[in-house]
Amino acid sequence: MIKTVVGSYPVITGKPEKLSEKIKDLLGLYDKYESGVKRAVQDQWDAGIDILSDGQIRGDMIEIFIKKMYGFDGRRVTGKIEYAEPITLKDMKYASHLIRRRLATATALTGSPEKKSGKGIKGIITGPCTIASSIRVEQCYSDKKDKNLIYDLAMALRKEALTIEKHVTMIQIDEPILSTGYYDLDLARNAVGIITKDIKVPTAMHVCGDIMSVSEELNEFNVDILDHEFATNRKNLAILENIKKDIGFGCVDTKQKTVDSVDAIKDLIIEGIEILKNRDDIDRKKAIKNMLDKHVLIDPDCGMRLLPIDSAYQKLKNMVTAAEEVEREMKEALR
Repeated sequence: MIKTVVGSYPVITGKPEKLSEKIKDLLGLYDKYESGVKRAVQDQWDAGIDILSDGQIRGDMIEIFIKKMYGFDGRRVTGKIEYAEPITLKDMKYASHLIRRRLATATALTGSPEKKSGKGIKGIITGPCTIASSIRVEQCYSDKKDKNLIYDLAMALRKEALTIEKHVTMIQIDEPILSTGYYDLDLARNAVGIITKDIKVPTAMHVCGDIMSVSEELNEFNVDILDHEFATNRKNLAILENIKKDIGFGCVDTKQKTVDSVDAIKDLIIEGIEILKNRDDIDRKKAIKNMLDKHVLIDPDCGMRLLPIDSAYQKLKNMVTAAEEVEREMKEALR
């Protein structure tokens, strides 16, 4: 089972200390967020995460994207929305560089290739409906539900997906608004399809909240993985019986500062796996092997931006420990 994250991590900003950094600061070239990306990657690596994120530390999931698109003045739509420049590419490349450097260091110390060479980066894109729900339409479009607004956002986000594709292991579309019923799901499905069409890396869609009323429709979206929260919405477990995609299994509460215990996380994973093993009309051992062959991704319920950083790190560490214990037990069941 792959261990990953949904996206955001608590923000740590740097201050210029070295002379070279102070000079950069005077010239307006110092990047106070670079240390935040470094800390996010470091903590995820040390916790044992397989597919890491850059931490999404440059703002909330809306502003990160709209501040680099044409057609926005803050959160106000003032013209036709278009892609202006790469949005997350810089941090994707820096996070990848940090991973390669850690792999090289580990290999040099041991004299053999580091076992964690399967590490990768997840590209994260906030979906068109979720962006539309959080902005104020003043010009060019009728309202937040205007299909032209949704499709223009989707076209801009597709260009971002194509820009980062060769630098990431997978691309995740964040569409939490879809659990609320606010947007027509056919419109949302078409928009997400614009983004993911012909993307060569695996694609995921994260929809948190209670998804019981929309789960069947989400099966029809053009993504490889559906990622949902189960720790704080345990009734979502029922959808596992009918889900047609690979699963992003949210098993850590990201709303509470209290650290989830290894046993609690492990129990939830096992509960989900029992449902998945009974879902398919196939041999039980084959069902277990399917899950070990990376058809289930283990991650937190949602982003961790609002948590204390020590709490976020320990939650990830406990999640990895729980997942590894479950995986070990599953392998033993195949003997």
